[in-house]
Amino acid sequence: MREIPTNIKKPALVAKRREQILQAALDLFRKHGYHGTSMRMICDKSKVNRASIYDYFKSKADILVFLYKQMMFKEGNFYETDSGLTISDWNDLEPFIKSTISRSWNMHRNSIQMMYRETISLDSETKQSVLDIESDYVKLIAKNLQKGLGLDTITPDLEILANTIVFFNAFLPLRGWNMHDIKQENILDSVVEMIMGKLEKLRRSNGKE
Repeated sequence: MREIPTNIKKPALVAKRREQILQAALDLFRKHGYHGTSMRMICDKSKVNRASIYDYFKSKADILVFLYKQMMFKEGNFYETDSGLTISDWNDLEPFIKSTISRSWNMHRNSIQMMYRETISLDSETKQSVLDIESDYVKLIAKNLQKGLGLDTITPDLEILANTIVFFNAFLPLRGWNMHDIKQENILDSVVEMIMGKLEKLRRSNGKE
């Protein structure tokens, strides 16, 4: 997994400066594309001077990777989703799925749109870093589904469902333009209902009712 180190010893300062840089970079990536954006442009927009920006990110690729990591995990933490929910049984699954998808739709719509557009043109190392982050995220979702169903292992069906949930994270950001007359809560309810329907079948087939 690609690490994004810093030499700055003050965590609060690192978080503040990185957020400035990330928001500026995201705006520029969306407007000019990843390859059309320079570190100088990011410095100018973020108001972080060119001498110190490399204390927070070593390269433009690191900024993109961190944006993706932040989009998937709470504050870039690979072991915690942003929902704040603990999965212990079946009753926790629907709130977890709803929170996971709505978080992506509400907090990371711009990031998702940018990532789907730019990932295909990344260099192989950066692209692999992005794919590794998504793979870890899918595994985390699958692990939570396993806990909620009370299964001993992550089955192929759970892997498929976990990937489906991650796919639905991008559903509204990418397809919302064609559903502008439908309330977001109704779209979310329909998506969650589909996922829970499949989970209910798995629950019954494994005798977990």
